[in-house]
Amino acid sequence: MRQTASRRKPGLASDPRARPAALRVARGFREALLTVVALLGLACILVLVLGFFFKASFVVFRTGSMEPLYPVGALSLTVQVTAKDLVPGDVVSVRREAATALVTHRVVAVYPPSVEGATASLRLRGDANTSDDPLPYEVATAQKVLFTVPGLGTWIMASRGPEFLGAATLAVAALVTWAYWPRRRAAVQAEICATGAKPQQ
Repeated sequence: MRQTASRRKPGLASDPRARPAALRVARGFREALLTVVALLGLACILVLVLGFFFKASFVVFRTGSMEPLYPVGALSLTVQVTAKDLVPGDVVSVRREAATALVTHRVVAVYPPSVEGATASLRLRGDANTSDDPLPYEVATAQKVLFTVPGLGTWIMASRGPEFLGAATLAVAALVTWAYWPRRRAAVQAEICATGAKPQQ
C-alpha cells in the first residue's frame, strides 16, 4: 500500500534556505577547497610565465648572513639584470664559476667592464657580516631581489620532499573525487526534508 505524499508548497523545494544546514556547510567547504586549489594552480602558471619572460626565480635564505632583513627561511623573488646596471645597496644572487651554491648578499661596489661585453666585478657583503666577501664576483648578469616573504621558504623547501608530494597528490585526488561524486540521492533527501513530504513505501 502506498501513502500519498503531502502536497508541496509552491517554491519551497527550490528555496536554498530550506535545505539542511549541514548540506549547505559541506557545499561551501567543498567550493572553498576547490577555489584554493584553483588559485594554487594559477600561481604556478604565473611563476612559469615570470620565469620564461623575465628570467625570474626564487631564492631561499638558508644562512643568517643577511639577517635581520632577510632571516633564515625567507623566500625572495629575483629577476635577472645586467651586472653593470647594479648599484651599491642592491641585494643580488650570484654564483661563482665552478660553484653550485648561490650567494645572496648586498652589493657594496660595482666595477663595470672595461670592454663591451665583458663581465663586471661585484663586491658583496652580507648584512650580518663585518667584512666584504673574500673575493669579487666576475659576472655578466645577476639575480636582483625584488621582494621577500619571511618564513615562506621553509614551507617551500619542506614541500619538495616525497612525503609531502605524495600526501598532496592523494589530497587533491580525494578532493576532486568528493567534488564531482554523484549526489542524486543526497539531493532527493534534501528536497524531502525541505518540503516535509514522506517517501513512497
